[in-house]
Amino acid sequence: MNQTVKISKFFSWLFLSTGIFAIVGTLYTWGDGPIYLQKDLLAVLIPWADLLITGPLSLLAAFGVWKMRSWGYLLGLMVCGIYLFGSALVYISLIWNGAPYPPELVYPPILGICFGLAYPIWTLNHTQVFNRRPDKIRLKRALERIRMEEVLG
Repeated sequence: MNQTVKISKFFSWLFLSTGIFAIVGTLYTWGDGPIYLQKDLLAVLIPWADLLITGPLSLLAAFGVWKMRSWGYLLGLMVCGIYLFGSALVYISLIWNGAPYPPELVYPPILGICFGLAYPIWTLNHTQVFNRRPDKIRLKRALERIRMEEVLG
């Protein structure tokens, strides 16, 4: 298995774990109790967005990146944008509310920012995986070509 495939599988696992954490964490509104018992709409808007959008899209991106489909890589780029936006939103709300900053809210967005930047950088440096050429060569043939180049090169 070549390096591109290994890194793709690694990112797939990251998307899968992030999707699971988004869904499970949301059900308890990140420690504030079950989402269906919350009375304040502003307290549950972001958890509902995580439950309905971020979690399922992360799981779909995990599947698409695992299978090395071009739609999976593109969906992964979109989900990374959501991670960056969500992480920025957490930091903005922390700064708005002022110190002291709870560590359970400070550290997780760092991972979202790192993942949200690392995946697009890796993907854009490995655009041959997208296989969006005018002659429309299939992804499977493109992967075989990449493997042959690594063996011969």
